[in-house]
Amino acid sequence: MKDYRAFVRACVGLLLLFLFNTALSACAFPFSFTGTRDAHEVVYWTTATDPIGTRAQEAVIAAFEKQNPDLHVRIVGMPAQGTGDATSLITAVRGGSPPDVYMIDRFTVSQQASIGLLKNIAPEIAKDDHHLARSYLPFAWNEVKYQGGVYGLPFETDARAVYYNKDILRQSGIDPALLDPRKGPVTIDTLMALAMKLNRSDADGNYTRLGLIPWDGEGEHATWALEFGARYYNQKTCQVTLTEPAIMQTYQNYARWARELNYQRVATFLATYLPPNAPPSQTPFYTGHLAISVDGNWNTTNLQNYAPTMNYGITYLPIAHRGDKPSTWSGGFAMVMPAGAPNVAGGYRLMRFMTGAQGQRIYNRVTGHLPTWASLYQDNRLFAGPQRFFQGLMKYSQSRPALPVGAQMWDAMTSAQQAVLIGNKTPAQALNEVQTRIQPQMQQYCPFKLK
Repeated sequence: MKDYRAFVRACVGLLLLFLFNTALSACAFPFSFTGTRDAHEVVYWTTATDPIGTRAQEAVIAAFEKQNPDLHVRIVGMPAQGTGDATSLITAVRGGSPPDVYMIDRFTVSQQASIGLLKNIAPEIAKDDHHLARSYLPFAWNEVKYQGGVYGLPFETDARAVYYNKDILRQSGIDPALLDPRKGPVTIDTLMALAMKLNRSDADGNYTRLGLIPWDGEGEHATWALEFGARYYNQKTCQVTLTEPAIMQTYQNYARWARELNYQRVATFLATYLPPNAPPSQTPFYTGHLAISVDGNWNTTNLQNYAPTMNYGITYLPIAHRGDKPSTWSGGFAMVMPAGAPNVAGGYRLMRFMTGAQGQRIYNRVTGHLPTWASLYQDNRLFAGPQRFFQGLMKYSQSRPALPVGAQMWDAMTSAQQAVLIGNKTPAQALNEVQTRIQPQMQQYCPFKLK
């Protein structure tokens, strides 16, 4: 009887899993995890399901299908719940029904390769182009490598900068020329002092306008920590270094900024001007309630779509000390082939097209993202208007180390950032907890070399 009940429970569990997966896929595009696959079909999962990203991918795939009439691509929207979320991929790979190609955060490639979720495509590359690595930006290529294998092809990338509303600055008696990038970057302290002059409150003390929220948008921990020189990892000792001075300084700044701006008042401000489920056009920066924003190059496209009349400028991220050179950092996505993909040949052809010059040119024109195909930086047509600033900015860019625990590390540091901002933990407490949590996970991969 116990065996029979266990059998019934197992059947019910499998049925629920099937229904869940089917419903999840149907939320974006029609797709079934089961059934016989057409040999001429390439199933493509994507985490980029926003309207602009979807339109861009559809344009790239239309061009691919025109050049490859023997193949049809089925797109499946599969948004991730956080940087390290691989739930859908684990379910598909372990269940024997993975897609052929998946667009994922490039920072997570080594992690997903380390647990057997991705196929090493080095053999396909060897048959295709021995010198393919030279075509990509070096940091992006390094992010798709793991322990001598190649587990993806770099797709787009990005860079961070400061956006500022020139009209708000002028109305407040501040010359926007102070932030002109031709004068070089200002210091963090200078930018924060300027931003504080732009704050406005109503009679009840609620913010109606803020100069800058230094932890909002792309003001996340990596932006500031990399500026201070964070390394994150010591490969001589195989130790993550999450309490190093550069990272500690970042979290100490968060604690100070949260006190100076009053974190709860800022939270109320965001709840008012950026409520949950607000449309993309409703952000404090687009609506004139935030004067300065740390954001990525993709924001130029968003501004064109959602705030086309805004008079804005773009400048470098602020620097720690006067005289420091400009800096930024880059992330982005990769095309990977999950382990057990049914259509290896067709999937690889799609990966090569999407991440090659033609695919990236189409995608980046629509999204305002930046290419990882190095030669495209010579094509000025891709960098019209405000994007030209980012074309030149990339020479200053750096990236996070591609560790097999990178996604867990990122999510843990994001949680620590929030704990410091709301005052639940001191910077030292929060970062020591992250170090204690992540190092044992890293230890299982030691010795580990980044290059």
